[in-house]
Amino acid sequence: MDAFSPLRKRSSITLEQADALGVLAYACTIPGTILCFLVLLAYGAAALSPKGRPHLDRVSFRLLCYSLFFNILYGIAFSVTAAQTGPGSLCNFGAFAVNFTLNFATFFTTCIAINLQLVLVHRVNGKAMEKYYVIIVTILSIVLTVPAFGLNQFGWDEANYTSWFKNPDHHTKGQWLIGTPSFWIALAAELFLHTSGATGHRSEASSSAQTMLSIQARKYRGVILRIALYPMVSLLINYPTVGLDIFGSVKGVHTELDFRLLVADLVLYGLRPFAYALLACNDPSFVRAVQDIRGVKVPTSESSGETDTMSRLRFASQRPTNSTFPGGAELTVNLELQTVSHGDDISMDKGGKSGMFIHEESGISTGRLAAKADARRTLTESEWDDKTFECQL
Repeated sequence: MDAFSPLRKRSSITLEQADALGVLAYACTIPGTILCFLVLLAYGAAALSPKGRPHLDRVSFRLLCYSLFFNILYGIAFSVTAAQTGPGSLCNFGAFAVNFTLNFATFFTTCIAINLQLVLVHRVNGKAMEKYYVIIVTILSIVLTVPAFGLNQFGWDEANYTSWFKNPDHHTKGQWLIGTPSFWIALAAELFLHTSGATGHRSEASSSAQTMLSIQARKYRGVILRIALYPMVSLLINYPTVGLDIFGSVKGVHTELDFRLLVADLVLYGLRPFAYALLACNDPSFVRAVQDIRGVKVPTSESSGETDTMSRLRFASQRPTNSTFPGGAELTVNLELQTVSHGDDISMDKGGKSGMFIHEESGISTGRLAAKADARRTLTESEWDDKTFECQL
């Protein structure tokens, strides 16, 4: 308790207070790191089951697994560096490892938000984009951390008694801090705000494609909202930590308020893996996989009362009748109303236009959906069925 006793002014952190900060940091980090590891083990067990594996075939789920893996590495690195009480090679490498793994974990959750926008707004093939997410995140993480490590910018921060950026010049240290992790992590949070707002805008697709996307988005509304929680939590954690990092590194710790803000910063960093692990435990794909493995009936859109139907118009024939138009032309347009549910195949005409429907009287569809074409970056309307849509999320 003496380490956290209120003081009016302090020129620096005492050794006792520094030790207490280290204990607090890894005490907050270890539970979340262990929970992330257990969640990944559970994911692996579900993926080994033939019943559970199909439910896990979703882009955002794999991005989540990548993020959880790097959250585990981040938790280990953060715990080790928090236990350091002075400068050394382990302190230097630990600060680099914390930033390196933190970038991976943060950017992968940002990719979840970006993928939601690309799929919901632009009908982009999420599976085809997945490899680009991995490549871009890897390049960014390397570029933002390796040069700083090579230039000996990571190490023991005397102002805050932590393993972080160690440049004694506050101006130079602030430049490195803002230019490497802080700006890009804040940008990732800003991208989430932009993509979450853009998902409400109409895409440039045809009216039938917009209608189909709208129906599918409503049908999977619960899944989409739970997927969006991952980047949302990242946003809530990243903005405060970026501000506290810049404030503490530039100003240092001289007052009681400075010390309390440093404690809050370390706690937020430590609780990051725990927050992601809690969300991952309730991931919709994982929950469905577990239900199927246990033999519990997985709710469908029909059983949950969320079935949406779409009435279409089809111009069946044009033939002369007794109705006479000015000029002597006679024309009758017969309209056939048919209802197509989500689970049915939607056929297309030769020109690729919407408006062709399943002939219920023949018992078969006039055409089958094309293969999913995972290699293409965009999907046509004929390939955009419910199963394909959910896999792209």
